[in-house]
Amino acid sequence: MEKKFWNEAAENMSRDELSDLQWKKLTRQMDYIYNSSSYFKRQFDDIDLHPNDLRNIEEFRELPIFMDKQSDRETQEISREKLGHPFGEYLCASPRDVRAIHSTSGTTGVPVFEAFTQHDIFVQNEVVARTFWRAGLRPGDYVLHVSGLSMWLGGMVPMRAYEYMGLAGIPVGAESGISRVLDTAKLVKAKGMFCIPSFAEYIIRKTPEIAGLAASDLGIRIVIAVGEPGAGIPETRKKLQEGFGAKIFDSTGGIWGFAAISCDCEDYQGMHLVCEDYHYLDIVDPATKKPVDMSAGGGIGEMVHTALEWEAGPAFRYALGDVIELMTQTCTCGMPGMRMKYKGRIDDLLIVKGVNVFPAAVKGVIDSFIPKVTGEMRIVLTTPPPRVDPPLRMKLEYGHGVGKHERQALARTIENEISARLRIRPAIEMVPPDTLEKDPSKKARLIEKKF
Repeated sequence: MEKKFWNEAAENMSRDELSDLQWKKLTRQMDYIYNSSSYFKRQFDDIDLHPNDLRNIEEFRELPIFMDKQSDRETQEISREKLGHPFGEYLCASPRDVRAIHSTSGTTGVPVFEAFTQHDIFVQNEVVARTFWRAGLRPGDYVLHVSGLSMWLGGMVPMRAYEYMGLAGIPVGAESGISRVLDTAKLVKAKGMFCIPSFAEYIIRKTPEIAGLAASDLGIRIVIAVGEPGAGIPETRKKLQEGFGAKIFDSTGGIWGFAAISCDCEDYQGMHLVCEDYHYLDIVDPATKKPVDMSAGGGIGEMVHTALEWEAGPAFRYALGDVIELMTQTCTCGMPGMRMKYKGRIDDLLIVKGVNVFPAAVKGVIDSFIPKVTGEMRIVLTTPPPRVDPPLRMKLEYGHGVGKHERQALARTIENEISARLRIRPAIEMVPPDTLEKDPSKKARLIEKKF
């Protein structure tokens, strides 16, 4: 009988066994980073604490130590100037032991570089393989890789994991353009596809026009969607399922031994963490940075990453600015482990008349009106967020074939639905299809800044 998990022993641990293992690895990791990095040693010394002073995970959760993107950039600038490498003062391994390098896009500043030792590559391969197995991919399957293939974590990290698991990754890459992606898809007939959900939607729209067939005729039966909200939004998920005739999996991860993937329950249950033996995930109050009480089965807060075995530049209480719901109760699918649902980014949070709203939640409502709308939208901000003077102004593409006389009524209907579901009332401007500028190879833009 086929095994249920890629790593049966690790993925079937009881919560008590897992908690004991996490604390054992965490104490060892804290000792490692304290003695290997001037940055981490300074963080502990500044609060007059040694890692050995911590007695349990509850005390660890109270630590007033946090990394974030800003501190990441600052310490990497110092390491470039003083240490001769771009990996930050928190690099714990020797630069000569770095075997892989990835980075952020740098669209908002200097890119943040991430380093991998050979052991780090093994850890990441292992946890990503667990997500692929849960999605139904098996050794010998072909996977069309349509995520960006430059230095991004969504590029070579999964490509290495395909080989590790025995899959054949087809590195076509979104940057090669939709025509090449479709040509490759027709020739290879891959079972799986790895991409951002907005590019998957783009494939559904463009396949009839460019290839003269439906996306469901490409033979793709498993879509692993990463990098942005979409596969976790019921309306978008349904559109992708019907468009490809495939199972759709929402997934995340790429570094520090972190990885998660949704199950194939009909109703979205969030993403199952498959990495808890290599990574400790916590949530804190975004404002106070105090740990969120999860005794009632979970909670909502800012996601905080801590790597348990990472050698190069390990995350240690790294708050990336993502807000999630973390759930500890068993999923209806029966799979073990915690689950997470992505809510949005703290720096994307909008406050309209005292109501908090994330753009991803607005997108979820919009997608429920496809095909009367294309799904492309922009929230137009004339002043810096988070506070927005009402109404929330939006541009929204109406669908192909929607007549002039329908558009105003459609806008009012959508405004009413957003008001009912999110408790804010927008003012929607309907614009023609393909009006809003976009690059399908990159993450979807939901906000247009006019300030």
